[in-house]
Amino acid sequence: MTAFASAEGVRDEHVAVPLPDAPSVARLSFDNGLERVTLGPRPGLTGLLEARFGTPLPLVWAADANVHIAYPAGARLLRRTRPSALALNPAVPWALDVHGGAAHLDADLTGLDVRSVTFHSGAAHVRLVLGRPAGTRVIRLAWAEDLRVERPAGVPVRVAFARAVTRLSLDDQWYGAVGGGLTQATHRGDAPGYEVVVAGGADTVTVVAA
Repeated sequence: MTAFASAEGVRDEHVAVPLPDAPSVARLSFDNGLERVTLGPRPGLTGLLEARFGTPLPLVWAADANVHIAYPAGARLLRRTRPSALALNPAVPWALDVHGGAAHLDADLTGLDVRSVTFHSGAAHVRLVLGRPAGTRVIRLAWAEDLRVERPAGVPVRVAFARAVTRLSLDDQWYGAVGGGLTQATHRGDAPGYEVVVAGGADTVTVVAA
């Protein structure tokens, strides 16, 4: 049985969000952090989003193309029975926002037009698999630990760390420890690509062409 998200919100293992009329950009917001989540496109999906959640169940609510997922307070301290899996409609451009921290996120964003990705409270044990962008796309993080970013071969990427970073691998470049910040790019020019911007510290970051 499927529960359909509305402005009032639902809490169920299987939740679907209807597709609104002609959305310009859909926004997926995790309002209270996330843990053990897989995320990716599903070609042919008739709705905007479908999700299967492990317990504890979050509250899911939607207004037009804005989808909010809010776990109960303290939910990240509880052991989940299984990962939560979210399928996104690839016919709609997406923006992803995570508030409250992210842990153990595996996001396959290939096949999606992702306009932005923002981790407002940092990320740990996160894998982002990116597609070929139509323009410059920015990934912002408050801090990062065990972050892996994969993008197609030939797609430029620029990384910028405002504070110290340790164990950074950027294609064939390796940095053991850099204090006081670091900015580095894989290509020159203004071809469509990605910017990875970390406002705080970072440890064990891998950015590669897959």
